[in-house]
Amino acid sequence: MGMKHVGVGIGLAATLVAGVCGATETRVMVRAKSKDAKFIGTSMGGALVVIRKADTGEVLASGLTSGGTGDTKRIMNEPLVRGAQIADATTAGFEAKLDLAEPTFVTVEVNGPMGQRQSAAKVTVQTWLIPGKNVSGDGLVVEIPGFAVNIAAPRAHEVVALEGGKAKVPLVANVVMM
Repeated sequence: MGMKHVGVGIGLAATLVAGVCGATETRVMVRAKSKDAKFIGTSMGGALVVIRKADTGEVLASGLTSGGTGDTKRIMNEPLVRGAQIADATTAGFEAKLDLAEPTFVTVEVNGPMGQRQSAAKVTVQTWLIPGKNVSGDGLVVEIPGFAVNIAAPRAHEVVALEGGKAKVPLVANVVMM
């Protein structure tokens, strides 16, 4: 067998192996955004992101969003234009690097804020991921509804005494959009 035939044989074998085992790295940016507000990042403890195969439940990636809450002017003040990016390199997100061999239908769970567990909410979305087609820029933006509520007074350890069967309880809370 000549060298030309050996080269063709090796090339064909490599193509067949790549076709069978041909996982392609696919990057998926997931961002948690408070409904009608900013992104959930490091200052709120992040949001937990779990990406699973929808048909089997197999976890493909998981992690916390980290980074800043985003550019207030761009997110909250300027009119939104279809297709315009609202996140930048410093905006909170979680980037998964998945090795996909075929189009994969996934369930993406986002639960947060993790630093405000009493206010955390879980949102799930499903989407197709295509090998080598990165989901970048703003990425997959998942909106989390609700408010983060911190009770400042009364403190958990304080006792409220009844006087005549009644009590006057000063309530102080910090309430912010998720």
